[in-house]
Amino acid sequence: MKKAYVILAEGFELLEAMAPVDVFRRGGIDVKTVSLDEDSLFVSASNQTTIATDLAWNDADFSDADLIYLPGGYPGYENLGNSTKVGALVKKQYESGKTLAAICGAPTVLLKNQIAFGKTVTSHSCCANEMAERYNYTGKPIEHDGNLWTAIGAGHSQDFAIALAQELAGDAAVEKIKKGMELKF
Repeated sequence: MKKAYVILAEGFELLEAMAPVDVFRRGGIDVKTVSLDEDSLFVSASNQTTIATDLAWNDADFSDADLIYLPGGYPGYENLGNSTKVGALVKKQYESGKTLAAICGAPTVLLKNQIAFGKTVTSHSCCANEMAERYNYTGKPIEHDGNLWTAIGAGHSQDFAIALAQELAGDAAVEKIKKGMELKF
């Protein structure tokens, strides 16, 4: 079974975090939400909704991660980008050739940690100019370049999650997801 970790920082975008959690679980992917806080399970979204994560940072062992997923949201993506431990995790995941995904403002975590310069990416439009300085920025809803996946924002969370589920778990899992969610595409 494939393993995914969704990293949540204070101010994350709820839809960008929970849509993939739901999609991945429907597809048989073992997904864990992880609080950026070293000891607390509780994280507040940008809309002031507080959730309990599966793991606090200090309880997470990322060595089995097939996917590290970074949601955006403000100031969530800035909190991820300002974390040296997230930077180290993302760099290790990318350099190991394992799947790395970021949505909305979270692709700026790559920029702040000097990861994957020159790759084709997308992000929320508020980050377009800074991303375009070091990446082939397209502004498309979803981009996939090697083991790096990026998406533009909350409105594409479900499609992004399904694309990642396809990458991790294959056709049968995606058909199961689509059937359970009444998706007819």
